[in-house]
Amino acid sequence: MSTDARGRHVRDPRHPLVSLLLRGLATALVAVLVVGVTAGAVLMRQLDGNITSVDISDQLGDDRPEEAEESVDSLTILLIGSDTRDLADAEEFGGNGASPGLSDTTIVLHLSAERDRAQLISIPRDSMVQVPDCILEDGSVAPGGFKQFNSAFATGGAACVQRTIEQTTGVVPDHYAVVNFDGFRAIVDALGGVEVCTVEPIDDPVSGLVLPAGTSTVAGDQALAYVRARKIGNGSDIDRIGRQQAFLSSMVQEVTSTGLLARPDRLIGVLDAGTKSLTTDPGLDSVTALAGIARSVQGLPTEDIVFLTIPTVPWSENENRVVWTPEADLVWEAVRNDAPLPGQEPPPAEPSPAPSPDPLTVSPDAVTVDVANAGGPGGVAGEAAADLRTQGFVVGAVTNGTEDITGVRVLVPAGQDEAALTVAAAFPGAEVVRDDTVATLTVLLGADAPRVVEVPNRLGTEPLPQRAAPQGATPSIDVRAADEDICA
Repeated sequence: MSTDARGRHVRDPRHPLVSLLLRGLATALVAVLVVGVTAGAVLMRQLDGNITSVDISDQLGDDRPEEAEESVDSLTILLIGSDTRDLADAEEFGGNGASPGLSDTTIVLHLSAERDRAQLISIPRDSMVQVPDCILEDGSVAPGGFKQFNSAFATGGAACVQRTIEQTTGVVPDHYAVVNFDGFRAIVDALGGVEVCTVEPIDDPVSGLVLPAGTSTVAGDQALAYVRARKIGNGSDIDRIGRQQAFLSSMVQEVTSTGLLARPDRLIGVLDAGTKSLTTDPGLDSVTALAGIARSVQGLPTEDIVFLTIPTVPWSENENRVVWTPEADLVWEAVRNDAPLPGQEPPPAEPSPAPSPDPLTVSPDAVTVDVANAGGPGGVAGEAAADLRTQGFVVGAVTNGTEDITGVRVLVPAGQDEAALTVAAAFPGAEVVRDDTVATLTVLLGADAPRVVEVPNRLGTEPLPQRAAPQGATPSIDVRAADEDICA
């Protein structure tokens, strides 16, 4: 036992009761954030003593990335779990009791600045990443390298995990929090169990998990086995993360139900279990701090609480390990900039022709137009030229432009204003600019340029081809909303 700067007793982060963190470690924090605001002042003071505080700020180094201006008012909490299995019942969950203490689960919880989105991003433990040099408690430095992600916890505890997150993603967590095995079981029991859904019956002798096909309510060891067991499904960590996210979705639905809020006995049990299971940094070590966050997200619809697993593919050197795909960069960029995750919002609808303020007076076959790629994906100018020809336009030069723009710009030489309206009708949202330096109407296609649409006075009847989304467009990444049916 040691003390922090305020003289408060803190547990050593390597102590088994702190480092033995369960697979569903986000559960306690979700419970406290959602219902903590309802706790009375006296109860909050009593609960404050439950939370363990460990300050890791001195181990985070001076080479931390700068936060994006857009994310100043957002809140990011790093949730870390350990797969150390030296508890008495370790064998029940597939452990051999010999693990050095690797991070079994890491979840980045991001609350938007406007508190209108909550994003929980799971990082597979088997990811191969560049772990940085880590500062240990005694001030020495452990060398980094290209290693399995969960080795960071074994190397330098929570501080090394946070340094790895910061150096590999550019995301700077505001806080960290961990939850232990006993806390998880107590929270689920205080809720009266959590409903889960399985496609096939499960009878796993390793974890002791026994469930029929369909929906079941699990509690205690069965709940713990459900989120931790690896010998069911396809046995992969990705599959286990999926079960965990489905479990947390179900739990969010249970926690936010009016039934819980109307039952003070259950509510207090959840809060007591949640705070007892938390180890946090000093900035998050009181129910007052947690209740402040709870108030900021009060009323957040469950459909705006989403879960995502970082996209991966098998590592070429070892199929039992994974590496992040380029789409992972888009996820971390969204977190850094406090933006919706790719896939969190529905893709934009296909553009439709904008009504022209005046009837088009120039037929497409009377218009000659040059088309230039000005920052769009490769091939976009050729595709646009073909779609214009289909409608009767006379296409001149198809080239690469000398500047990069966003959207579409129509350059109009003197005397061709009416013809320009016909061209602009083919590109919704196009900017029409007078330019006496060009001899021919010229279309510049930049980043995010819309596809060609039919103009009202087009010629011919051949339909425009169905074009794929531009290569520069943000791909959709699967996310799971907390309000999804648990059997989905």
